[in-house]
Amino acid sequence: MHDIEQLKNADDPRLKSYRNQRWNRQPDTKTRDFIVEGRYCVERLLQSDYDVQSVLVTEGKSLEALKHHTKVMPVYSLSSAEIRKLVGFDFHRGIMACAKRRAFKSMTTFEQEIIRPEISIALLGLRERENVGSIMRTAAALGVERILLGPHTADPFARRTIRVSMGTVFRLKLYDLSDPVTQLPNLVARHDLRTIVTTLAQHATPLHDYRLTGQSGILIAGSEAEGVAEEIQQAATDRVIIPMSLGTNSLNVAVATAICLHELRNQLDF
Repeated sequence: MHDIEQLKNADDPRLKSYRNQRWNRQPDTKTRDFIVEGRYCVERLLQSDYDVQSVLVTEGKSLEALKHHTKVMPVYSLSSAEIRKLVGFDFHRGIMACAKRRAFKSMTTFEQEIIRPEISIALLGLRERENVGSIMRTAAALGVERILLGPHTADPFARRTIRVSMGTVFRLKLYDLSDPVTQLPNLVARHDLRTIVTTLAQHATPLHDYRLTGQSGILIAGSEAEGVAEEIQQAATDRVIIPMSLGTNSLNVAVATAICLHELRNQLDF
């Protein structure tokens, strides 16, 4: 059973990382920690090998999330009124945790780890945390564990992203795709893999006709407003289109990615 230290007020310096969550601070690679909220996401964090620095619970709330976990970390308790002052809004989820951020893996590491046909995802400029979280949750559900993160993509460790992913981010492998225009073609040149974009352009292959033929593939998802940049589309080995009906000509990026992932994953012999 974890020992709980009852704190008196929101100004306690030990709670610095939890402060002002209402503004959903924008963590980046210089941020040393990140915040997880809610029982289910905290449980998945505790099940992972991430370094959990502390847990904060609302006074009187159930500690069920901590029941089966043996990680050694401080567990603090604070009244509902003081937690409201601390985070900047009425917090009803009962539990939060603070964990240490990890640097993304390098693309060199990615190349070393691709040893069998598999699907990965490259996220290029997806700014909405909900979309990034939804894609990560879908990826985990379909057994796709490698996510390449391009420039201007929402932080996978932002509080909202983690919540939408239902904590699946802690089970995924994240890579720094800092220069996709150069790095993606280089991957194709050095390895037996395909880079795949969904597009509305003419001459794209309908998804139901596309065949990956046992190779590894990187499914590329572009920004919500502009899609995949033209220079990336031109450099990709394959372009596919999702056939649509009733006058619909586009889908939310998370939905389109889910449809493509399902189709591509079924083509590989897992």
